[in-house]
Formats: sequence, structure tokens, C-alpha cells
Amino acid sequence: MSSLIDLIFFSEKRKNILIMLANGPKDIDEIKESLNVKACAVMPQIKKLKDMDIIEQRGNIYELSDIGEVIVEKMLPLTSLLDVFDGNKDYWSKHDRSPIPRHLIKKLDMLGQCTLDEPDLDHLFEFPKYLRDSLNKSRTLKSFYSYFCPDCPSIQATCSKNGAEVHLILDKKVYNRLKNDFEDEYNILLENKVSLYIYSGDVRPSSFMVADDFMMLKLFGKEGEFDHRKITSFNSSALEWGNELAQYYIDHSEKIN
Repeated sequence: MSSLIDLIFFSEKRKNILIMLANGPKDIDEIKESLNVKACAVMPQIKKLKDMDIIEQRGNIYELSDIGEVIVEKMLPLTSLLDVFDGNKDYWSKHDRSPIPRHLIKKLDMLGQCTLDEPDLDHLFEFPKYLRDSLNKSRTLKSFYSYFCPDCPSIQATCSKNGAEVHLILDKKVYNRLKNDFEDEYNILLENKVSLYIYSGDVRPSSFMVADDFMMLKLFGKEGEFDHRKITSFNSSALEWGNELAQYYIDHSEKIN
């Protein structure tokens, strides 16, 4: 068993070949182009996979064997899960994961390859500029805030004026500040039929946002400390995961309009 694990996971080329063939048979030119390598670099890896009867060759076409199909089917979720933690292990290990419901912890692999967004000191509370265009074009927006974000009122108001379906889940104190200190933006939210919710639970994330093209998640540290860094993912499966997270908090909140 260990030799099989070594065969698959100790070579990025072999792992990527198997992931590629999970989408169907490929000829050698397609494999070379996808991996951006020459034949001399990929053929030894293909031979090792053939020798273990994980892939089969039919002329110039390579495909997964029946055993290979089973192995790759089980391998893909683990590969996706490793992508979640790759480069971000310290964030996940040092932050409070309890606000993520158990059923979504079990599906954490859906986040796929994530990036850790670390804003500089001059833009700690500002929404990332590189996501502005995507956000403004989004047809849906679901957000949660345990703290008051200065950009929050304008972001939600702009998206709602652009015709997006907006769901905004807030801590009670955050909601009161939005209502009392940002009256113009609050009225825009009401006029554009934004769904507003108050979450009163003790266990909560710092914030999250799910749009059409991305999802962001910010967690508190294990001692409850605030951290400006956030996890961002653009995978379609991550959006599905994010929408499930949003629905969980919507279901556990009070709708106020």
C-alpha cells in the first residue's frame, strides 16, 4: 500500500496525469501540453503508472484502468483537501473553526485551492480592490459580519442598486450601528429589498462573503482575537460550500424585514 501511495503522491507529474485522465482518455500530445512538459519528462511517469496497472495504453491513447478509476475517485477529495491547507496550514490551525458547522467541516475539500489575503496596514478594513469589479457585477451576494466593517454599508448598497439579490447577516450591535449611523445606505438596502438578518448566537465567524465568482472567510483566532487576514477561493465547489454556510447562518438568524 505504501508503494502505491508513494507512486501517486510523491510525484506531482504522476498525480496530475491521473487527475487529467479522470476527465477522459488523452493522447500523449494532450498530456504534454496540459502539463507543459516534454515527452522525455512524462513518459517515465506514464510507464510507472502502467506498470502498476493504474492506466492503460491503447495505441497513442492513455486512460485509467478499472482499478485506476477507483483509486482516482477516492484520491480526488484528498487532493482537494490538501489544496485547501497548502500554504495556509497555520491559518487553519491557529483560528477558531467551531463556527463552521460539522457537516461543512466534513466537506472542507470543496474549498479547493485557497489564497490567504493579507491586507497591508493602510488598507486593513478595505475590501480588496482586485475583487471590486467582480463584486459589482455579481447577481447574488450573501454576507455575514460580527464586527463593523466601514466598507460594508457602501458595498451592500451598491450591489443592491445594481440589481443583485443581497442577503446581509449581522450581529445585533453591528446592525444597530448600520441603522443609526448610516441612514442613507440603510434606506437604500430597504428600498432595494435587501434581506436583513440578526444573528444572536455565541459561536460565530468573524465574517464571510459569497458572490457569484468568489467566497471569502475570516475567522477569529483561538483566543477570540481579531485577524484581518481572510481565506479566498474562486472554485465553483467553494461557492457551493459558501452558499451552504450562508444558508446555515440565515436559518439560525432572525429576519427583520
